[in-house]
Amino acid sequence: MADTDSEAIRAIVQGQIIECLNRFYAIETGMWGGPLDALIIRTVVVGEMQGKLYDISALAYALDIPLSTVHRKTRELEEAGFLHSHRQGRSTYWRPTARTSVELDKSFAEMISTLERLYRSPSPCGALLHASGSRTQPDFPEEFTRELRERGRE
Repeated sequence: MADTDSEAIRAIVQGQIIECLNRFYAIETGMWGGPLDALIIRTVVVGEMQGKLYDISALAYALDIPLSTVHRKTRELEEAGFLHSHRQGRSTYWRPTARTSVELDKSFAEMISTLERLYRSPSPCGALLHASGSRTQPDFPEEFTRELRERGRE
């Protein structure tokens, strides 16, 4: 029985994580366009945060995308106002624009809200977790507990 409970909990948790990632994906693509646009912008933003600027070659290498594709996409993102380029020596580096930073800040609140929804309410699953040998009782969202209850009736 403990193995079945563990498998049920794992399946529910995996489903919730995928749902959370899908929500983040929808937020990103809603802000910046397609998945490749979001991937490039996210990489440039993180690079800026870490003090590691990317040129076209570094982006292509880091993302495992052909150089010609990265060149075309960065130019499109620059024309759309999401990235700007600056020359430093022989290289051209990419940075997020103020518009990108503002949109990211706005979406950050929505991302936090999504995570809080997933972990906010205490779970009545404690007994189930305890019976399966778990020493901790994480807070599961209502979707978890509802689905566990329904599986228990089957």
